[in-house]
Amino acid sequence: MSQALKLFVENQEDIEQLWVIHEDYAGEGRGRKHGVEVLNRSVIVFVTAIWESFIEDLAQEAFDYLITHASDSSHIPQKIKNHIAAAVLNQKDPNRVWEVADLGWKQVLASHKAAVLEKWVGNFNTPKTEPVNNLFDQLLGIPILSNNWHWKGVSPKKAAEKLDKFITMRGDIAHRLRHGKPVGKGDGFNYLMHVISIAFHTEFAVGDHLARVTGTYPWSPTQY
Repeated sequence: MSQALKLFVENQEDIEQLWVIHEDYAGEGRGRKHGVEVLNRSVIVFVTAIWESFIEDLAQEAFDYLITHASDSSHIPQKIKNHIAAAVLNQKDPNRVWEVADLGWKQVLASHKAAVLEKWVGNFNTPKTEPVNNLFDQLLGIPILSNNWHWKGVSPKKAAEKLDKFITMRGDIAHRLRHGKPVGKGDGFNYLMHVISIAFHTEFAVGDHLARVTGTYPWSPTQY
């Protein structure tokens, strides 16, 4: 399991604590509860936050593994190479160009890692499907990561639409405090279960990609 997924699992405990508070306040019986919608809305916000953190953590962890274990520079996405090349060429010392000779490209890339991550991960501001796909394509060379979000009864398109719908709900909550319709406990539970499925499939796809381009698997494959 990747460090990113381990932290994602640990962060679920905060959401579970909200449900404990929910039950302590409103009880466990069936039927609509009163005075707890603020907790239900909080769950939507928390799930989105841990999903976004997972994406950012996994992207950084995978990029670090890629630049450490890639056998040659052909495995580095072109946009990353262009970014590094521009940084080297813009320096006044012409001898800096020779830093990329032989295996020097690894040292150059490693020295610019912080700047690369700041450019691609630091500006990541919404964990909807399209930005997630763009991030992993540009940073790691994984085309349309969301194509891996499928399991029994759920297609990649359906998985992406459901994720984006919940993140839109989170935006409504954050900007208007209340969503257009009441948010129930089931909404948060459904969202969390969906994000868990996507997170595990995302980690597997990223690990599989890194294994193909480096020849070694970055972490023990997670069972799901």
